[in-house]
Amino acid sequence: MAIDENSENTYIIDSESAAEMARLIDQSRCMNEATGSLFPESIDLSGIHSVLDVACGPGEWVQEVAALYPHIQVVGTDISNLMIKYAAQRARVQKLANASFQVMDARTSLAFPQGAFDLVNARFMAAFLPRNQWPQVIREFARLTRAGGAIVLTETDIFSQGSTNSPALEELNGMCREAVYLAGLYSSTGTLVTSVLDQLLQEAGCRNIQSKWHTLDFSAGTAAQPVIYSNLSFALKLVQPFLLKMVKTTQEHLDELYEKGLQEMMSDGFRADTRFLTVWGIKSE
Repeated sequence: MAIDENSENTYIIDSESAAEMARLIDQSRCMNEATGSLFPESIDLSGIHSVLDVACGPGEWVQEVAALYPHIQVVGTDISNLMIKYAAQRARVQKLANASFQVMDARTSLAFPQGAFDLVNARFMAAFLPRNQWPQVIREFARLTRAGGAIVLTETDIFSQGSTNSPALEELNGMCREAVYLAGLYSSTGTLVTSVLDQLLQEAGCRNIQSKWHTLDFSAGTAAQPVIYSNLSFALKLVQPFLLKMVKTTQEHLDELYEKGLQEMMSDGFRADTRFLTVWGIKSE
């Protein structure tokens, strides 16, 4: 069963959920810490004055960039009205006059003129973007990027096999891999999204393409463990309707795996990490 690519929203978790918004905020903070910087180190920020963050969610990355770099005007877009309203309100509270937000669907042409931005950023689009729509979306990013500007993509091969030593979480990961693959999204069941990012940038007209892997260790005893535990306690509940729709399972079995998985995460012997890749390129003159 494939996701209807013409439907309003192909996100595998309800993007209008307050719980999902809270989860994404925690996730963004963890990923920012794991990367160590908001931008790739090789990008000269003195020439960056306008930035677009596509599928920005509740706007955590936009707000951090706006706070740290007052000379940069940062725009975030997302399909979710709830996320955008929250992000705009939070930017007002923080007095971030250089941060703004608009409701837009990343799968469509975005309402900005050609070459409007010095840098276009997008993170974790694999959670909603069908495999066959990636080329057109990255071409749209290139249209919005000025010549000499940068496109930065960060992705993870979601639900990777063997990322934890928890039998329950691994079984749930296996279901999620199958479900997102059947839904037409990138999954480690098939082609890895991290394996195609450089090619997508090259085909969109980028040069000087570079990449960097990051690892977030959330094993027992790490600083990230309680944050990821909280994150997964939301995510594994929110994803259940999608799993029931896409794979052969029952609510009872999902509930059992959920409880066992959280228990195994709290054990002293729990080991887990997640790897994600940032790939960036320069728009050709």
